[in-house]
Amino acid sequence: MFATSWYERNMKLDDVEKAMLDGKHGRAAAWAIGFQKDVGTFFDAEDFVPIRLVHVSTDRETMGDSGIAFIEELGSLRPSERYPRAYATADFRGFDKENFNFLLPGRNLEVEGRQAVEALGKLGVVTNHAYVNDHSVTAPGFGEACGYSGTPSVIYMNSIVGARCNFEAGPSSLAAFFTGRVPRYGFHLDSKRFATHGFKLDFSPANIVDWGVVGALIGRELNSYWCVPALELTGPPPTVLELNHMALAMASYGSIAMFHVVNVTPEAPDWGAAAGGKKLDVKTIDFNDVRTFYQEWGGIGDELDVVALSTPQMTVTEIIEIAALLDGKRVHERTTLLIYAPKEIKQACARIGLTQIIEKAGARVVHGHDFFATFAKEIRLAHKWDRLMTHSVKMVNICAGYGYRPTPASIQRCIQSAIEGKVIG
Repeated sequence: MFATSWYERNMKLDDVEKAMLDGKHGRAAAWAIGFQKDVGTFFDAEDFVPIRLVHVSTDRETMGDSGIAFIEELGSLRPSERYPRAYATADFRGFDKENFNFLLPGRNLEVEGRQAVEALGKLGVVTNHAYVNDHSVTAPGFGEACGYSGTPSVIYMNSIVGARCNFEAGPSSLAAFFTGRVPRYGFHLDSKRFATHGFKLDFSPANIVDWGVVGALIGRELNSYWCVPALELTGPPPTVLELNHMALAMASYGSIAMFHVVNVTPEAPDWGAAAGGKKLDVKTIDFNDVRTFYQEWGGIGDELDVVALSTPQMTVTEIIEIAALLDGKRVHERTTLLIYAPKEIKQACARIGLTQIIEKAGARVVHGHDFFATFAKEIRLAHKWDRLMTHSVKMVNICAGYGYRPTPASIQRCIQSAIEGKVIG
């Protein structure tokens, strides 16, 4: 805990917030409001906005031992010293003991994960097995302020739901749990939610990977948290899953926290509403741009070490598709095929026989944190893996930084390549 009283002159505080800062609502709230004032002052926030929903991002690799120790320190306070003022969920996905023993032999991730669950549970944080954008956690309403960490949830909430949030780092969202408010800056302000740049597609993306590439291209072009792209489509509107893949890639390649799709997303019924009445120059994205992106990663003909279908984790409908592609087939002996799903989805698929079909083919259905977020570099070194395939354009970006040579491809192409043991075109 640390003193933060000097921040009082920089943000407006109501009587409750002043009392929190003075320690009258417990030590946890005193730490939390001071920490939030630090963040708010940095971003020129005038005051706080009340919230009721918080999301705490809790992948074990990011938290580390120091993060667990800090949460345990808060949990050691008397209940009256750590009273929560918002409903918080954490994207704890657990660790699949059998599969993680294979992925990272010699490391007991199950025990490490249990530490996080127990520490958060003592505070009153509900540990779920998926993000809100995986459609398993209650979402806020349109226009509602919330305190979310995790880029997937934030860009999904801002853009697709029309709720209001910034990228809150882990400590910031945990602080919001104890205060029931977040600093009012960034995407809590009307003026920051209007489009700053315009784009138009002159083709219809064929699958979720194409949508991910569109997101990556826009993210690379803008590369700023404060930029808000608006996109006009050619062809039918995207599904929520397609929007989700585009959103993940936008956030990964460009730190984008909000976008509009004209006549699709809730704050963009037309260009005027999306841009706040401003006239924007509009850049066209054509399929040649998408083709160039695919060519950049290459890999056709290479021996294939691992296929990871994750980020976001698989839905039941996608697992049905995967099971049909694998039925009666066998994954090549030199290739590992990993299919990530929330624990509840994995259990549901087992009940209807899908998991059994997939495992009979030599693939693994994994529940737990996404592939990239669970010691992916250490896994690569342990197995001496090199060439990776995935349908997630976000994962391509992150795993390249961990030393993999990734190839983005459709689910169908990923499965066919896993069977062949090499990257097929």
